[in-house]
Parts: sequence; structure tokens; C-alpha cells
Amino acid sequence: MGVKAVGACAALFAAVCGGAAFAAAAEPSPSPSPSQPAAAVAAPAANAKPRAGRKARGASTDVTKRPAAALPAARLDAVRALLLGDDDAASLEAATALGASGAANAAEPLVELLAGGASAPRSAAALDALAKLGDTGALTSSPATATATFEVLDLYTGNRTPDLRQRAVKALGTMRDARAVPTLIARLGDAAPNVRATAGEALAARHELKAAPRLLALVKKSDPGAAGPLALLATPELVPHIAELAGSVDDGVLATTLGEYAKRPDVPDKLRVDVLRTVANLPGAAATTALIEYIAAVPAKDDRPSKKEAQKLLDERGTKE
Repeated sequence: MGVKAVGACAALFAAVCGGAAFAAAAEPSPSPSPSQPAAAVAAPAANAKPRAGRKARGASTDVTKRPAAALPAARLDAVRALLLGDDDAASLEAATALGASGAANAAEPLVELLAGGASAPRSAAALDALAKLGDTGALTSSPATATATFEVLDLYTGNRTPDLRQRAVKALGTMRDARAVPTLIARLGDAAPNVRATAGEALAARHELKAAPRLLALVKKSDPGAAGPLALLATPELVPHIAELAGSVDDGVLATTLGEYAKRPDVPDKLRVDVLRTVANLPGAAATTALIEYIAAVPAKDDRPSKKEAQKLLDERGTKE
């Protein structure tokens, strides 16, 4: 891109994200013609500085993530023109701006880009932007938006490129929509380890207990990406089935699974002691690391029995080694 185009994209990014002061400073000299998309986007933001400040202060004190106000139609059309235009760099910048905006209607042009087909870099940028919007709830801001977004993300989770599948799975995991769950569980069977791991992380973040059996099956195959998610979803009843895998699966995978489970605040301390003893019986550095990390995770003034047991097991392990 030329100097003017770079300046216009910088102004676009700031305007879409609400940074009016930066938008005004970023505009090139001479300013872009009002007929250019970037100018059409930046100009309204420069006139809305006080209101943007009030929104920013309100957002900082709100612990519940919600979509930002919808972008004005003219501004959304301007960024859509850049997103779908011929300039690759401008398109990537537009996707980034839309994702950072958190706006309730920011997903619309991104879904349009993906539905129409795009190059791998553009698709990756759009998927990453949708993932950011999902964190704010913008992907389900309306039934129509939720349906359109789900359909395109569901499609991309089956893309032939593992990288795009992983990005689509990550974005889908942020959707506050139950329709995402079956697809995420299906991706636990993906051929690519990073896609499986991302699907597992998404399901664990959503506390989808129904994914636990599939994750256990992956741990039985010594899949390292399933260890953390299974630890977060495992019920007390499932723990003995995990522990009895000792000797039949990778020791590091099992140590990580049990070690992460022990860190959970909802686990009864008596059960933690049993879990830590199982970890201590495993060979290898991963088991030692799991014990060290558990001790470090417990507050210094907390003298719970499991912490004392972990220290004792660690000392005994050091003597043997």
C-alpha cells in the first residue's frame, strides 16, 4: 500500500475501534477524499470523541462482556468495501479493526467474506476477528447473526487446511450458542493434533461435561492435547478410570491430566491426596513437574493435607532419583 493508503487504514482502525483522537492524527495529509471508504469511516469518529470516552469508561467497569453498540451503516459499508476490496493489506487491516471493535454488527461483513470464499490469509484474519467478537457476545447479538455465523464457522471447521480449521474451531468455541457443541465434539476426532487440542480447550471452557468420554478416549491414545481439557471436565467418578491408565499410556500425558485435576478448587482434598500419590508413582520428569506445580499453586499460608503430602512425595522422589 502507498503512504496514503496506510494512513487511511490506520484512521479506519482507530475509527472503527472508537479511538477518535488517534483517527484524526493518523489521517494523511492531504486528507483522503470523502468518497474514499476510510475517510467515510474516520470522519464520524472524529466528531464523537466525548461519547467514545464515556463508552470506554463504562466498558472498563463492566465485568460482563457485552457487544459494543452497532457501527453506523455508513461506517460499516466503508469497512466492508475495504474488507472485500482488491487490496489485500487493507482487507487484513479491516478484518482486524472489525474484530477489535466488538460491535454488535461487526460480524456481518466478516461472515460475508468467508461465505463468498477468500484467500487463506484473508480467511485466517476473518476467523480470528470472529473469535474476538465471540468473546464479547457479538456473534449472537441477534438470531440472524447467530445463525449466519454458526453456519459459516461450522463449514470452515471442515476446511481442508488444518490452520483454518483450528481458527474456525476457536471462533466457534466463543459462540454463546448450543449449536456449536456437537461440532466441537466432532472436531475432537480431527486428524490434526492442534485442531483436536483447540476443540478440547473450547469444550472445557464451556464446561461441556458430555465431552469427557471423548477426551478420555484421546488420553487413552496418549494425546497430549486432551490432558488439560479432560482434567477440567473430569468428575470424581471418572478419576479412578484415569488413574488406572498408568502403564498403558504415556506417563507425561497421564501426569499432566492428574496434576491439572488436583489443582481444581472444587476437588475434595482427600481425593487430591490419592491423585497426587498416583502421580508420584509415575516415572519421568512430567510427574515431578506436576508435583512441583501443585505445591506452587497452593497459597503459602494454606497447610492443607494434600500440600504436605505433595511435598513429602516430592522429597521422596528426589531421594530416589
